[in-house]
Amino acid sequence: MKLPLSIIFFILPILSTAQIKGDYNWIGGYQQNLDHDLRDGFIIDFNENPKQIKYQRLIYGSTGASTSISDDNGDLLFYSNGRAVFNAEHQLMPNGDSLNWGLFAQWAWPDPGYGYPGSQDMIILKDPGYNDGYYLFHKYIEMNMQGQTYEELWMSYIDMQLDNGGGDVVFKNGVLYNDQVPLWYYLTAVRHQNGRDWWIVQPIEEDSVFLTFLIDETGIHRQEYQSTGYYFTRFRSSASGTARFCPYGTRYAIYNYYDQLHLYDFDRETGRLSNHQIVEIYDPGSIQWNLSFFGSVEWSPNGRFIYTSSSQDLFQVDTWEENIQDGVRHIDTYNGTIDPFPTPLFLMVQAPDCKIYMTPKNASYSLHVINKPDKLGKDCDFVQNAIILPNANGGTFPNFPRFRVDEEEKCDPTISSVFGQAVYYRRDLKAFPNPTSGPLTLEIPEDFTKGTLEIIDIRAGTVHRQKLDHPQEQFSLDIGHLPAGVYHIELYPEENEERVFYGVQVVLSFGFD
Repeated sequence: MKLPLSIIFFILPILSTAQIKGDYNWIGGYQQNLDHDLRDGFIIDFNENPKQIKYQRLIYGSTGASTSISDDNGDLLFYSNGRAVFNAEHQLMPNGDSLNWGLFAQWAWPDPGYGYPGSQDMIILKDPGYNDGYYLFHKYIEMNMQGQTYEELWMSYIDMQLDNGGGDVVFKNGVLYNDQVPLWYYLTAVRHQNGRDWWIVQPIEEDSVFLTFLIDETGIHRQEYQSTGYYFTRFRSSASGTARFCPYGTRYAIYNYYDQLHLYDFDRETGRLSNHQIVEIYDPGSIQWNLSFFGSVEWSPNGRFIYTSSSQDLFQVDTWEENIQDGVRHIDTYNGTIDPFPTPLFLMVQAPDCKIYMTPKNASYSLHVINKPDKLGKDCDFVQNAIILPNANGGTFPNFPRFRVDEEEKCDPTISSVFGQAVYYRRDLKAFPNPTSGPLTLEIPEDFTKGTLEIIDIRAGTVHRQKLDHPQEQFSLDIGHLPAGVYHIELYPEENEERVFYGVQVVLSFGFD
């Protein structure tokens, strides 16, 4: 083992305050726009009430690695897609290019507009010793000439005092750890007991140890390896799950479909993990090792429940049960929705509004939501394809440390639903021809008798609304008077106790007849 690593930057006697709104801006999207060189993205802004999903043009999108940071007021500071660092104006930060640059990026991931792989492989932490400094920890994929790959943990540093407060990447792509290979994904962090410093925990592949770092006012300090009590492999453990600290920072969960759920107590003063428990979400004999399943783990805001996803299923684990194995409850199974690709149950993140949002692994125009994660069993109100996005997400969310561990309120339940509207279940609507130059025919679902049709411009919102007042098999319309672009067409039944709507994305291009 190498000696403990200490990297020291700009030591000033200014200590950071609690970053209770560090996770208030989520940047997503990756699609290439046909009219310009930028990407069609979006921002979920929890600093507004009701929270908003806003269209945003991005220089680069993200389909894997993603992280962002906001200030104490919830205002965006900067973000990264694993290939570059962008400021709050969505411009490339000075020296922010060529993040993770190497043979893998050059050969296997050449277009930075898609970002960099690794759904839980980047994280931003405020420097405890410098109020305007931020560490950006990121996994780098090393690749040899035979095409073999392995991961290293790297670090970059951003000074927000520079470039007139817009930030500057003053140090980039420094190797932090390459003794052994970290598992792909599973990079997470939590506040020290003192409310100022940070702990990073990362499992190692083909071994049974955790890598731990302490970040304090003097720099970054690698700790002794800790036993996981379990052997994590490259074949199935790596890149198949996530790890999360509980909202109080005192417990740590790591999960994937193959290794199942592992729980530990965590001492925020010493950084030590203990009291290892394994919870079997599935019967061990039923695990399909020959198939690939991507999943995640997340905690309820009250810290009682753990949720696990694994492509096909969502489970809830009640940690208050005397025998925790008795607390495993099946919540739902993937409903098969195509939007426009399959939308299996993948990456979960607890949001500032007390809900848990879930993105499918594939690119899609919708998100799943656990509306009441503090409730037992199916009362948690899990809704698939509940939130409609202005354009496709790349199958990822920003990775954050566990904020607000010392706050009485772990989230803000007064933040209302997106656009202040109720959550609906999405079902597919068929439209042809698609793409179209204007004329369009919708196949009306059999159980839709009457209701409302809406046409939504992903940039400008609703551009057309009309009533459909009688049953019909097809409905024809012409959208040729609208500007070329991407539109959502949605049908909302008038009597709608099941909260269902039908939707399709349509491309209007005057190059098609």
